[in-house]
Amino acid sequence: MLSSDLVSGPTRAPTLADVATEAGVSLSTASHAFSGTKPVSAATRERVLAAAASLGWTGPNPLARNLRRGRSGVVGIAVGRLSTAFRDPAALAMLDAVSEVLDAAGLGLLLMPDDAEVGLPLDAVIYDICGRETWGAYADLVARDVPLVVVEGPAWPGTTFIDIDHRAGAAALGRHLHDLGHRRVATLTLEASHPQREREAGLREVFPEVEVIGACASDVAAAQETVGSWWDGGSSATAVVCQSDVQAAGVVVEARRRGLDVPGDLSVAGFDGVVLPWLDVELTTVVQPLADKGRATARAVLARIAGEDVEDVVLPVRLRTGGSTGPA
Repeated sequence: MLSSDLVSGPTRAPTLADVATEAGVSLSTASHAFSGTKPVSAATRERVLAAAASLGWTGPNPLARNLRRGRSGVVGIAVGRLSTAFRDPAALAMLDAVSEVLDAAGLGLLLMPDDAEVGLPLDAVIYDICGRETWGAYADLVARDVPLVVVEGPAWPGTTFIDIDHRAGAAALGRHLHDLGHRRVATLTLEASHPQREREAGLREVFPEVEVIGACASDVAAAQETVGSWWDGGSSATAVVCQSDVQAAGVVVEARRRGLDVPGDLSVAGFDGVVLPWLDVELTTVVQPLADKGRATARAVLARIAGEDVEDVVLPVRLRTGGSTGPA
């Protein structure tokens, strides 16, 4: 027995050209049989598929096909710190709606921290829930003509801006508390950003001298720590307005830990309108259309990829009163 009968060399992976040869058709006909870009008779298509099966060829590489068209089939989304984004129900609801629309269009979604290098061949980028006023990747993306959709600011030149009416929502919340008799109101804010400034400005339309507790992330523990330090310093506020429902939940937890009744001793209000099933009081909050915002963002991405002009979008919000606010 020859050694060559026992040991064979590496087997070359089959290619589309091999399939075409096996099926007795041209390379272009074999390609059309798989892609459907041009009509091919049923008999010819069956012959090509049978040849592919016999050779073990599973089909064209979708990434390579997209790159030949100048597309990667992937949309990036910068979401700040990934750990925070996955703990925030408002962020998750919005991301779910974005993914739903892009998935239906055959596009994948790549989550990135906002300090990541954006050198990948992305079809578009969404800048969302980061809060930073500057972003190192912005200038590079615009220079490369990568479509960029910014959610809730900043409205940079060359981008499409998707926003909600933060100021109107915060003002409505302020009027609700004013109608309940509250005059000494404090606010727990987000880090400096477009939403933070607009929400605080709306609240100041009703309470110009609102007390600023400080800024923290949309996180229960962070809210407890921040508002706890504020209480330790002494305050006579009868209501606390938070810039997220998760923050508001943290304030409720900390208030109860200190023996305060909500809303008997302290009214607490949030922003977002998310469901927090573990909290036993329904928050008074500003409800933003999270799913609509996500879908509007994804539709703007698809339109920008197609080379269409896209108008900025500002979505309305509404006040929802719950059991966390009461008379002063």
